[in-house]
Amino acid sequence: MSIVMTGATGSLGKIILRQLLYRKRPENIIVSVRKPEAAEALKGQGVDVRYGDYEDKASLVGSFRGASKLLLISSPHPDDSVRLRHHLSALDAAKEAGIRHIIYTSIAFLEQGQLPLHRLHLDTEKEIRESGIPFTFLRNGYYMDILRFLGVREAAASGVLLSPPGDWSFNTTAREDLALAAAAVLTEEGPTHTGRTYELTASRTWSLSDLARAIAEATGRRVVHRTDPAAHNPIYGLLPLSEMGKVSPDLERLAGRPLRSLQEEVRSLLNG
Repeated sequence: MSIVMTGATGSLGKIILRQLLYRKRPENIIVSVRKPEAAEALKGQGVDVRYGDYEDKASLVGSFRGASKLLLISSPHPDDSVRLRHHLSALDAAKEAGIRHIIYTSIAFLEQGQLPLHRLHLDTEKEIRESGIPFTFLRNGYYMDILRFLGVREAAASGVLLSPPGDWSFNTTAREDLALAAAAVLTEEGPTHTGRTYELTASRTWSLSDLARAIAEATGRRVVHRTDPAAHNPIYGLLPLSEMGKVSPDLERLAGRPLRSLQEEVRSLLNG
């Protein structure tokens, strides 16, 4: 049973593909990419690399043909209206190519979010549901990349982690854990995951005080969290429009191991 995936050369797609190669023979994995020359190394591993461009539906049909499962990693285009068009093109191509199960990477707790991003994923999920093709929605939590925008390096140097006043909480996830969950869904046979929506978040939220402690552990020096009304960071303007206060056990269960910790991510960031 072959699997085809989009986004295989992206940050998340690369890690998912690596996990798939641990579980499936490479000749049973197809990658649909806009620039096949960027995936030459995959050909050398035996992966079936095919040309597929969201702007060319016929190319998507050809790249999906012969696969039973499609991992549709959401389009990276910065314009959400274009992204939705890309998703609908892929969905039409999946129907024409005879795909029997679509696994779509969405975003966690969509119904509670108020960003345009949430509407994009809600609209895509709706179209997939109405397509008649069996589906699974992997609603990924926000990436740990957010740490790069919270002043971690500055706090490591100064001993103070600054933020605007507020009761801030985060439910971020590591791509490595999301990849394990996706690979499990893609490779487990039977109807277990059909029609399921998984909220793939951390098992517990973390606070800025937790982050300060993680920085202190990584650096071996005292680090405290302090609020300052003059601290300006656009991240904190977006947090109330996202659902960062809820968590789910789905990711840890599907990954089959304890999730990557905040401390591990901070050490990796500071050592990178």
